[in-house]
Amino acid sequence: MRRNGRSGRSGDGWRGWLFVLPTLVLLCVFCYYPAAFALRMAFARWDIGGQPQWVGAAHFVTLMRDPVFIAGAKNLLRLLAFALCVGLWMPLLAAELIFHAATERRRYLLRAVFVVPMVVPLIVVWLVWRGIYSDAGAVTAFLELVGKGHWIRGWLSDPDTALGALMFVGFPFVSGFPMLIYYAGLSNISESVLDAARIDGASTLGAFRHVHLPMIRPQVRLLAILTVLGVVQGYEAVYVLTGDGGPGYCTMVPGLYMYQNGFSYGKMGYASAIGLVMFVAILAFTLGVQRYLRGEAEEGRGPR
Repeated sequence: MRRNGRSGRSGDGWRGWLFVLPTLVLLCVFCYYPAAFALRMAFARWDIGGQPQWVGAAHFVTLMRDPVFIAGAKNLLRLLAFALCVGLWMPLLAAELIFHAATERRRYLLRAVFVVPMVVPLIVVWLVWRGIYSDAGAVTAFLELVGKGHWIRGWLSDPDTALGALMFVGFPFVSGFPMLIYYAGLSNISESVLDAARIDGASTLGAFRHVHLPMIRPQVRLLAILTVLGVVQGYEAVYVLTGDGGPGYCTMVPGLYMYQNGFSYGKMGYASAIGLVMFVAILAFTLGVQRYLRGEAEEGRGPR
């Protein structure tokens, strides 16, 4: 009887794998194989229409001297610093605002206000911002209204303002998804912990610093990693707003340069090398954030 039971469970397990098999095949064909192929092509000179030729690390040596890639990397670091300092914390402030609302009805309405914009496609948002920055856009009209017409300039065509204009796309930087992640973390804090903080006389700012932030560390880590992934991999906003990373290379980013090399210049090997550098940078940051926050958590526990 036991043998029959075991064989039955074993058969059920194999049938379960059969249901998963199509998904695994699709993942291998459309995700893992292209990634492995691009990894191999990063070490080869492969122009569209030609045969790949092994060149070793030549692409990476060229990248370190490529002024366009270097300019794009510098711009990316600025965009990333801005996203981590502003785009990561503004949703937390919004989540705190909702969390401290007096009634559940108010919390629901505030959540709806911040979440509804998520239904608008990003391409629409970028096109709206391109209109805002245009010569007849909202920024120009506002400056004329307040008598500051001498401040008007081509916000996306002026080298002094183009990158800053890109940074401010999405103002006031309260995205619905990060806000919901933070709010879920705050909602999971035990009432006993919050009550203990109130009894100890903790102010709102003190409770935020000493209770809320330590308790939502996993959410901060997750959103920091997702923010870096989005900024490093993303180039769509730059492409929609400036077209080619201009003026000059003032708004160029590695993702857009990779796209141009692969699909505009036909240099798929060089584009694969850029992609591999981006992958290594993202992996290093992810591991660094996890190690740093894990070390902070262990220090917070202290000796037992």
